Parts: sequence; C-alpha cells; structure tokens
Amino acid sequence: IKSIIPKISDTELIALKSGTTSVDRDIFLGKVRYPEKKLLNSKISQKSIDDLLDKYGNETSIYPNEKSNEILSYIGKSGFLSYIIDEKYNGSNLSVQELSSVLCKIASYSPPLGIAIMVPNSLGPGELLQHYGNEEQKSYYLPKLANGDFIPCFGLTGPNNGSDATGSIDEGVIKCNSNGELEIHVSINKRYITLAPVANLIGLAVRVKDPNNLLKEGVEGVTVALLEKGHPGLQQLTHHNPLNAGFPNGTLKGDLVIPITKVIGGEKNVGIGWKMLMECLAAGRGICLPATAKASSNTAFVGMWQYAKHRKQFKLPLIKMEGVQDKLVNMLYNTWTIHCGIDMMNTILDNGEKPAVLSAIMKQQTTDRAREVLNDGMDIHGGSAICLGENNFLEKFYRSAPIGITVEGSNVLTRNLIIFGQGLNKSHPHIFPILETILQDNSDE
Repeated sequence: IKSIIPKISDTELIALKSGTTSVDRDIFLGKVRYPEKKLLNSKISQKSIDDLLDKYGNETSIYPNEKSNEILSYIGKSGFLSYIIDEKYNGSNLSVQELSSVLCKIASYSPPLGIAIMVPNSLGPGELLQHYGNEEQKSYYLPKLANGDFIPCFGLTGPNNGSDATGSIDEGVIKCNSNGELEIHVSINKRYITLAPVANLIGLAVRVKDPNNLLKEGVEGVTVALLEKGHPGLQQLTHHNPLNAGFPNGTLKGDLVIPITKVIGGEKNVGIGWKMLMECLAAGRGICLPATAKASSNTAFVGMWQYAKHRKQFKLPLIKMEGVQDKLVNMLYNTWTIHCGIDMMNTILDNGEKPAVLSAIMKQQTTDRAREVLNDGMDIHGGSAICLGENNFLEKFYRSAPIGITVEGSNVLTRNLIIFGQGLNKSHPHIFPILETILQDNSDE
C-alpha cells in the first residue's frame, strides 16, 4: 500500500494534524448539527468607524500617499489594530462575528483601508504572540500593537515560495556567538509582504538548521521570529504596486543575525513555526478575506439593483429586461451564499473551533463568488464600469478582487490541494487513521 499512496511530507502531515473539525466531519457522518450561536455584546462604537471613513474613506491610496503616516497613526491610536488582542494587554478582543462585521463595513467603503486594518488583525505578529509568545514578549509587544505604536507585517512569501509556503523558503543556521548566546544567521528575501513598507514590527518565517546540535532538542524546521524596524541588516527599501489597489506592500531583505530570544515563544519554539502558522490560519482565511468578499458583493449587488431600476434603455428600465434579471439573480445568489457561509464560519469560530479545512473553503468560495458578483455587476453597469471616475463605484472592488483570490494560497491550490486533498483526509472519520497506521507500519490497527 505504501508504494501506491502519495508521499506525504512532514509539513503536509503537520497541516493534516492541525486545527479542528466540526460541521465538515459531521457531513461525512450524516448528522450535521449547526453550532450554537452565542449572543454577544458589542464592544465597538459605530461612530469610531464612521469617523474613520469620513476622515480617510475617500483616499484612493493608503500607500504611496503623503498622508500614509498620518492615516496609519490614526488607525492605530483609534484602536483599529487591537481587535484580536486580549483585554489584559489593552486590546478589544472582539468576537469573530463583530470583527467580521467591522471589517466588512470598512472594506465596503474603502478597500485599501480595509486591508490596512485587516492584516494586523489576521495572521501575523499579534495572533502568533497571543498564542505562542512568552509572557515577556506578550507584555512588551501586545500593548504597543493594540495602541498602534507598532505597525506589524509578516514575512513568509519569497521569490521561490508562494502558495507553496514552505518550499524554497529562506534558510538560516544556528550559531553560538562569543558570549555563548545562540543566534540564527540567515539571508532573507521576502516579497509581496502586506504593510512591509510601513511596518516597524516584522514577523519572519525562516527554515532553521542546527548542524552543530547547539539546541538542546536538536530541532530543525520553520521558525518564526520577531524583529523591530532598524534591526541590523534588515532592509525595507522597495515596494510593490498590486493593481493600484492602494495598500502598502513590499519586500523584506538582508543578511540578519537573529538572537534566539527573538523567536516567538523563545528557544523551545525553534522548528515548530509551521505548526504555529497552520493553527493560526483560520483568522485570515476564515474571517478577514471572506469579510472583504462580502463587502464587495454587498456593494455591487445593492448598487446594481438600484442602477437597474433607474437606468433606461429601449424605453425600459434595465430591471425589466430578462438578460439583466439573469445577471441580478446570479449576483443575489452568490451574495447570499457568501452571507450564509460567513454567518456559519463566524459561529463556528466563536465556539472556539480552529477549522483548518472549512476556513480554506471559506476563503476560496467567498473570494471566487465575489469575483462572479463583480463580473455580473460590470456587465450591467456597462460603459460606466470601464471609465475611471467618481461615479464608477465598482472599479475599486473589481481591481482588488484578484488580490483576495491570490493571497493566503491561490484559490487553485486551495481548491485542489487543501479542500479536496487535506479536506477529505482530515474530515473523513476513517481515512486519516488508516493512513497514519500505514505510515507508521502499524499492522495491529
């Protein structure tokens, strides 16, 4: 049997074992139970969101922009970067439901503002510190992340590792300095890092080797460290321009010496970075990107419904034409599917689950469906949709749609490898146990 099953790498095994199952496992068992929905008290002022949008919502670009520092300072000081941080560290600690609704509202008005707020409240230094940082790291960094003193970014992707996140990732070596302290020596070349040009707290994922067995455990593997802007050798010099979407995105480069104390959680967490990342992926994939998909599909559908009622051609309102009705029905169907999926996912997450597969399904399905909604909306809006100007309200969402489909693992990979591959193996009640006995040569089970 071993000779005919696909080879499964250590990183793939970690992914298969990470996170939890709920509805996805129930489906295979044939007895789906919708998770209990909790009544939650609102912790955020809608006025603060309205004030942000009144002040900066019409800025077409957060970066490059001469107001970049001003905008990011306002976002931080107003608490918009504190949503996933525990109240113990001066964070807001919003429920998933509320985080999703806040991001949806902001992104429906201004996609670049939504992205700038989404990223610190997703996979990155804040979430990794919350789950894996030691108390010294939490006490120092988390309050400063909550009040905006630190603007974070997270460096994983490089020229040769995109959707294959741990493929040809930057490799470092454990060495001992003249004071007897352990360090990671590594050359990094990260790209497509959101907030990199403006960040002053940088999370880095690198593969660490320990050829001299300097670590007590002798652990090697992906490791996550945290550096501040200005760390010797760290370069934040260049930026990308993802389809003029207007959010900060760029590169992290340089020859670095990283003290072992800068590893999130300290020396004991060297080599377990991939497990850490896998268990924290649910927020970005399951909450933030679906919220932006909901924002664009909401705006497109409501806008096109109103437009079709008032715009006339051939002496008829567009909404009376069956071809336009066909488009509107598709828009409604996909928008409502996104709504329902988000409601279920937020409920699952608020119940404490870490749904590795369902979060991947949410990311792929919502971003793909939002693009379909936008395509139908563009068809209805016609010439108005292809001319830049303040009356073209679809263009900023249309431009941003491929970005959501590309990040956090491209949807092609997500659909074929994670949903069908990892999903079947993880969610089925029997397949993975059988696979594990085969891999372990255990003929007794």
